[in-house]
Amino acid sequence: MDRKLIAGERWSKPECRTILDRVDGFAHNLLVLSDVHLGSDLVHHAQPDAPKRARASERRKRDLIGFLDYYRAHPQGGRSWRLVIAGDFIDFAGMSVLPDAVYETAPTSEELAHGLGGARDHALAKLRLLMRHESEVMTSLANFIAAGNSLVIVRGNHDVDWHWEAVQEAFRDELKELSHFEPEKLEFAPWFYYEEGRIFIEHGHQYDAYCSFEHILNPVSPADPRRTVRSLSDILLRYVVRPTRGMTEAGHAAAGMLDYVRFGVSLGARGLFALTRRFAASTWALISLWREHVGEAAAWVEKEQDLRVRALSRAQKIQVDKLKALLRLQTPPITKSLLALLASVMLDRVLLGVVGLFALLAIALWAPSGLHTWLSAASAIGAILLLGYLWRRLRDTLEPSAELRERSARVARLFPAALVVMGHTHLPEKHAASDTTTYVNLGAWAEDDVEDGRRPNLPATRTHLVVADGGDRTPRAELLTWDDAGPTPFRPGASHATTSDEPG
Repeated sequence: MDRKLIAGERWSKPECRTILDRVDGFAHNLLVLSDVHLGSDLVHHAQPDAPKRARASERRKRDLIGFLDYYRAHPQGGRSWRLVIAGDFIDFAGMSVLPDAVYETAPTSEELAHGLGGARDHALAKLRLLMRHESEVMTSLANFIAAGNSLVIVRGNHDVDWHWEAVQEAFRDELKELSHFEPEKLEFAPWFYYEEGRIFIEHGHQYDAYCSFEHILNPVSPADPRRTVRSLSDILLRYVVRPTRGMTEAGHAAAGMLDYVRFGVSLGARGLFALTRRFAASTWALISLWREHVGEAAAWVEKEQDLRVRALSRAQKIQVDKLKALLRLQTPPITKSLLALLASVMLDRVLLGVVGLFALLAIALWAPSGLHTWLSAASAIGAILLLGYLWRRLRDTLEPSAELRERSARVARLFPAALVVMGHTHLPEKHAASDTTTYVNLGAWAEDDVEDGRRPNLPATRTHLVVADGGDRTPRAELLTWDDAGPTPFRPGASHATTSDEPG
């Protein structure tokens, strides 16, 4: 069986078509948004009692339709719009669905438990469900393109399944059925979107160890190249978050072990036992991921990645060395290091607690009485605390905004642009990356649907970037937010969570 055919379908014309845009004067204006997560409420395999459509999903649908219809009717300066969705447009990773069908790729026991995975035919099944679920949004999107505008979809960590060309073509065909447009009006960027001197756009997950993939252009599982690879966050989402009622995706950055213990207790004895079992299963799955990184098949995946880098270099007329330098800026997935992996799921603290208890028990039982006992106990406790401090240094912050911000300046040195734009964090900001480059984070259009009308841990900001020519090829960029009245200037802190360093 040809591994390359299974894993990559290689790059046919749509995949190789250049995304680099060097048109004189830029014939289009740009709309850029990220983290829409359509389909994030399709979780009915893991949660059969979930509502058919969540309230947060209903709000997102209404606002997206308003956004697309507004900009379709309001071009600027006689130029068409190019809408760039900077990753996580469709939440393939977050869906938990298992339609009754016969699949070419038979579901594994894990997929039977948690929902379809990242195989090509599984992703196609998810896409078909999503197109029906969000038919009104998709109709507005098709009408937007048919009006003379264009769409570029950049791959993120939640929609890595755009890797499959069959999924890309199915999406294009479905949209064209809704409103006809020329095929070249819809493009897929496997890594980044770049207009020289103007803008560089990528999702940003490659600078987050909890969400990055080792081979961004060949994101397949070394153990089974028929399936896309998973990150630590994917495993926890499938095994723990989706099946656990009341647990949300956001809000984990500031949570410690005691917070999870309190949450577990609130589930009752049966719920706590189920949560513990899910956590144990996810930990074993993560260790299996680590083993894949050191297996023989990993070498083939890396070789295929190199071939794809060279193909991208030829397609976009960018030097291979420049692309490889950009790859070196990325953060390796945390699943490559067993120690860091154990620390990330707090097993380090569990083990240290067990070791500490046994050490103190041993001192109390076998050490001689008196001052020597107390000195021994103090030494043991000090050693454990020191070990805990050193081990904790392996634990990176869960919130990667600082990493994305720092990388933006280095990206701009490789790919000169007035704007370096990312998403992923769901926290919009505008920050000077250098004297000539501004870093922008796009925020998000998705949020957790919480019970009892409580405010989500990370509310959707509905932010988007508008980039229009100022007449002298100097881009004029505005970070805006969408509400019922239309686009308005984004104001950090007004009603949104943000880490912005300066007003947007």
